This record gives sequence, C-alpha cells and structure tokens, in this order.
Amino acid sequence: MKTLKELKKLSKVELESTPIRVALLGDTATQLLVTALKGEAVDRGYFLNLYEGEYNQVERQLMDPTSDFYQFDAEISIIFQSTHKLGEYHSSLPVTKQELLAEDRLAFIASICENPSFANKKLIYFNYPEIEDTIFGSYANKVESSFSYQVRKLNYELMNLSRRYPNLFVCDIAGLQNMMGRQFMLAPNVYMTTEMVLSVNAIPYVASRVVDIIAAIKGQFKKCLILDLDNTVWGGVIGDDGLEGIELGHGLGIGKAFTEFQMWVKKLKQRGIIICVASKNNEDTAKEPFEKHPDMVLKLDDIAVFQANWETKVDNIRTIQGILNIGFDSMVFLDDNPFERNMVRENIPGITVPELPEDPAMYLEYLYSLNLFETASYSNADIA
Repeated sequence: MKTLKELKKLSKVELESTPIRVALLGDTATQLLVTALKGEAVDRGYFLNLYEGEYNQVERQLMDPTSDFYQFDAEISIIFQSTHKLGEYHSSLPVTKQELLAEDRLAFIASICENPSFANKKLIYFNYPEIEDTIFGSYANKVESSFSYQVRKLNYELMNLSRRYPNLFVCDIAGLQNMMGRQFMLAPNVYMTTEMVLSVNAIPYVASRVVDIIAAIKGQFKKCLILDLDNTVWGGVIGDDGLEGIELGHGLGIGKAFTEFQMWVKKLKQRGIIICVASKNNEDTAKEPFEKHPDMVLKLDDIAVFQANWETKVDNIRTIQGILNIGFDSMVFLDDNPFERNMVRENIPGITVPELPEDPAMYLEYLYSLNLFETASYSNADIA
C-alpha cells in the first residue's frame, strides 16, 4: 500500500486518458482523501476530474438541484457521511426518535438513488464503522434506541438497499476498521483539531477501496487467479516429500494454513474467478495431491488450465493467457518464491503479483487486506 506522501506526489500527475468525472461529498474534512483518491487513480492508470463538495453540506447539495454538485454532473458520486456526525445527531434526539435513526438515514439514501438525476450515474456510499460508546455495554444489542443498535441496523439495511438499487455501491470502510482496528482508522487528537475522521495511515486504504469500486465500474477487475503449488497451495515440495510428506489438514499445525487458503480459493472459483496452475513440476506428480490427498479442498475440476512442467513461470502464464484470451491486467499470480514473483513482475506488465508473507499462516490475512477481487456485478452468468 502506498503512503499518503507517495499518493500526494502521484496526484499531481495528469494522465492523457479520458478523465472520469467524480464528485465527493462529505460531512467531515475530505481534502486529504481527495488527494489520495487522485493519486491512487493515477497509480492504476485513471485520471479523476474530482469535485470536492463544501464541508458538511451533504444534504443541502444533494437536495438542491441548482447546487454546484449538480452543475458538475459527475459520472460517479462518492458520499461520505461519518459515524461521528451520525452519533452527534443521535445524541441530540429524544429517545423516542433515536430508534428511528437508521430508518431516516436509509430513507434519505433511497431518495438519492431514486432521483432521476442519478438514473444513469453511479453512487458510492460509505458505510459506518462502529463507535462503541458503552452507554449500555453489551446490552445495547437489546436496546433499539442505542447508538450501537442503530449503526448495526443501518449497515445491514444499507446492504439490502444496495441490492434494490443497481446504481448504489457500498464502500465497506466498516470492514476495513474490523480488519485494521479503530485505533488505526482514527487519530482522536487529529480529529479534534481538523474534523478529519480518517487517520493519515488509514486514508490510503480507504482511497484504495474506493478506486477498487471505480475500476470495477469501469470494467477493470480481476478474472483469473494463477497458483504456484509447492509451499503455496500445500506445505512442502511434492516432488521431494511425496504425497504423505506435504502439509495439509484441519488439525493443528501449518497444514491448517494451506487448507484454509484452499478454501478461500475454492470460494473464488465458486464466485466465478478462473483458477489456474503454473508450477515447476512433473505434471503427474503435481496432479497427485489433487487426485489422492484426502485433505485437498481443491480438485482437478476446479482448475481451468493446469500448467505443470519445467518451463519458466513467465512462459506458463503466457500460455494460460493465450488459452483464456484475457488481459494480463485481469490476472493475479500467487507464488511463495520471491525470485519467481520478481521474474513474473519484470516480464509480464500489468499482472498483479502480491508479495506473499514468508509465514504461510499470514497468507490469508494479507490477501484479505488487498481486496484483489472487487466487482461491480455478480450473477449466475459470472458463476458459469
């Protein structure tokens, strides 16, 4: 992940590509987020013509058809209404109205989605990272008027709302906070003096998630996952350790990490991601665990193209690309070996090659953080 300083430098680059008209409306300070969005977009080959709305004027700008926001006529509008401002509003309400907080906000969001002005536009709405105010403690789950109850209800119903309105996309910054922690996402001392609810460290991650959605909307997303085998899909080297010597399984030990990794890959396949293999191995030896190992989650029929030979990984990935007839920029390659990763990066422009951790136990948490397989649609056709 690039730092905010690096993104700031990139944000000053003007690409020759057709600009994407994007508007950002927020109820807290968004200047640094704007910078990060521009920089992240440039890093992926996009140029954002970005309009930043007035501070804390979200409702006014959206409800006033003569506002500068509407005059800008954005293709994609990003709406960031923070949990902090929502909490302030909740605190100002009588208890009888606090239990209607989520419904009122959802009605507002629905009214935006139904506005004819957005019929052919896209809306990216940030969901709400939780603030545990401990007014009721865990008992808040039983109290409908509690802030915790309302935020959780709002996030759940926001997902349902996005299913009703094809033009609405939820940017899951609540999920980011679950992954990174609230102390990472918020710097209270900075918030008190700047009204900036996202920490300097968190802003690049949020910007990355937003640009993930923008890229998917524009048709750029990952379609294929290519896997090395030894010490990537299982522990050990099948050619040296044999079928009984490789590490897999649901019990204690490192084999569990590889089994859970395979479960993740299996779910990607079920979602419609094409799974391929590029391995330096004898083909029969490489296929043996798929056919005979009792703890293998992945099977041969999960693999669309199986390249196991003594050619380079670069050559095998090029062969896979030729068979599938998809762009290298829609491919992800996973390999535990740093040398192989660098060779692929240097020789296949556009392909995504994550820097897997040395410890296989960390594979999944690292891959979760990258959000590699963002999409703007999902249907039975994708699965097929």
